[in-house]
Amino acid sequence: MTKTLWHPAFCEAMKLELHEYRDVLEFQDEHQLTSGSLRIDTLIIKKLKNIVIDKDIARIFRNYNIFEYKSPDDSLDIHDYYKTHAYKLFYFFQNKISDIDDISVTIVASQHPYNLLKYLSNRYKDNITSPQKGIYVVDHDMGPTQIIVSSKLAKDKNLWLTHLNKQLTATRLQRLLTEAAKHGKDSALETYLDVIAEANFKTFQEVIMGKAIDRCLKELGLVDKWRAEGRAEGKTEGEAKGEAKTIIRILSRRLEPPSASLQKKINSIRNIAKLDELTDFALTCVSLDEFATALK
Repeated sequence: MTKTLWHPAFCEAMKLELHEYRDVLEFQDEHQLTSGSLRIDTLIIKKLKNIVIDKDIARIFRNYNIFEYKSPDDSLDIHDYYKTHAYKLFYFFQNKISDIDDISVTIVASQHPYNLLKYLSNRYKDNITSPQKGIYVVDHDMGPTQIIVSSKLAKDKNLWLTHLNKQLTATRLQRLLTEAAKHGKDSALETYLDVIAEANFKTFQEVIMGKAIDRCLKELGLVDKWRAEGRAEGKTEGEAKGEAKTIIRILSRRLEPPSASLQKKINSIRNIAKLDELTDFALTCVSLDEFATALK
């Protein structure tokens, strides 16, 4: 089973959460710390104008804001906490920033970091506050710092962050897709939904079955995205291979990963027109058995 790429989805979730301020923020999804190969898989958000971001998760923002993200599968501990502050020091030195307090640090985790918060509470006594549920601000000499527990945030105010997990209910996923449809085609949204569909594919199937699935996925831009990726991956193998990859991906997202034998049959097809028909059918079939029957 392929590993879910949570970090790109987190970066896109932040863009969606801060969409209202997109003209005054610059997002950098990863950063090279040294002239060598050392890169950090950390989001950096720069404010292009000296304005206050009126959003609960961004009230501590300075001109430079470093975000570390822990996926739903990972826990947050003290080493992650200090590692992120080490990134801050590197960034401060590398960019010759005049005031280190002009850099804020935010660490986002899905799982509640009880042990870390206990450690920080013991170390910094009364210098930890929780301005609202799911957000903890640490006041110490390491500068503006906050810990965000995304699963505890107010869902009505942080839709994209709170839904970035692999345990979505049908009701929550339905709401997410409804809000997503209002955005139309958006590169951030497409990347985000692709990960959500992969991590919650059974619930995704439950929500969309019985609806105009081809129209739903096309409106959200996922079909075009999957097709483009399939063709890009298939360039070295030919157009047919790329189309076959797209079909397998759609079936995996909508239903479940096809068996090795079914994938072999799909990959053996060389007729592009037939593959186009099968791509459309992969969006509407109700089961892998029905799809397999269409290949006979």
